[in-house]
Amino acid sequence: MTEQQLPEGWQMVKFGDIAKHISKRVEPSETDLKIYVGLEHLDPDSLKIKRHGVPADVEGQKLLVKKGQIIFGKRRAYQRKVAVADWDCICSAHAMVLEENSKMVIPGFLPFFMQSDIFMNRAVAISEGSLSPTIKWKVLAEQVFLFPSKNRQLKMLPILSSCNLASLKNDAALESLLFFRKVIFREHISKLIIRHNVSREKLGDVCRISTGKTPPPNEREYWEGDIPFITPGDISSDSLYINSGERNITHKGLEKTPSVPKGSVLLTCIGSTIGKAAIASCDLSTNQQINSLICSEKILPEYLIVWIQNNLEVIKKYTGIQAVPIINKSALANIDVDVPFLEEQLKLVMVVREMDSLRHKLKKKGVILTDLTKSLFVQDSD
Repeated sequence: MTEQQLPEGWQMVKFGDIAKHISKRVEPSETDLKIYVGLEHLDPDSLKIKRHGVPADVEGQKLLVKKGQIIFGKRRAYQRKVAVADWDCICSAHAMVLEENSKMVIPGFLPFFMQSDIFMNRAVAISEGSLSPTIKWKVLAEQVFLFPSKNRQLKMLPILSSCNLASLKNDAALESLLFFRKVIFREHISKLIIRHNVSREKLGDVCRISTGKTPPPNEREYWEGDIPFITPGDISSDSLYINSGERNITHKGLEKTPSVPKGSVLLTCIGSTIGKAAIASCDLSTNQQINSLICSEKILPEYLIVWIQNNLEVIKKYTGIQAVPIINKSALANIDVDVPFLEEQLKLVMVVREMDSLRHKLKKKGVILTDLTKSLFVQDSD
């Protein structure tokens, strides 16, 4: 795009001219800071850091972050993780710590630009590596973008900030809905127990349990088909259902991993993701970090998944003593589950479905706000 073709108020700039790369290393065992932020603590398309760890959780050098600086997930950039630190902290070395160049950018504007498709698509394109693609600062710094002038930034920032505030309120409503669902579930089960309308069953007696496998990753005949291949990273904590993952396998690939029928409850059973769960809304497959619970006629999938979400601490007690926590099939099958009569399960499921419908409406509103934010940035063209 030539200067004559540039939209009014826009300019072509190198990323290294609008952003500064901060790379001060810190040993977690030697810092007085109280907060550690890993990539697992960042949510896609959200500038707000809603959870964090502590330095004692990790080993090896990390990056120093000052309040107001930007944490950008340079590893697996397709996950679209960029956030602004609300405190001084340390963060994962798989991130970049950035701040705006005040000569070119007004305070608070750069994070919104980094959320845009213009930036994220380029970040993915320049990532290097196959299994864990990563961005190098030297490469990113040389990338040229269509970027607004300071005057245009001043006009755009209030709109971007308003959309962001609305998104945060929308997210808070989603979190409240999930909390309310848990409260309703617990109170209803307590009443059923008092009325003796609940039996206690072993999970293995009401479900058939299957563990997934990963087809050989370098064998092309097993991949890029039309069968969803689900990993723990594909399962969202706020969604009851799942029908797609980051990758698909072929029918040939299905010879290397069990087929999981529609209506099964997928439960992650290893490491920090233990307890993440979703219901398969189509036939699919999973990797070895997920156990699939194929429900019998005694238990409804929607009931089981909400029971799991309300009893994570019970489930985690069944992890072994390995360095990496894991629940194997036999341990999982031995977990006691409260199983109400089917008509009582159905009453709960109807409430859950109504709440899930409301959740979808809130999620749709969030998408609209995200799209509005993205639309403010002009797409450059060759």
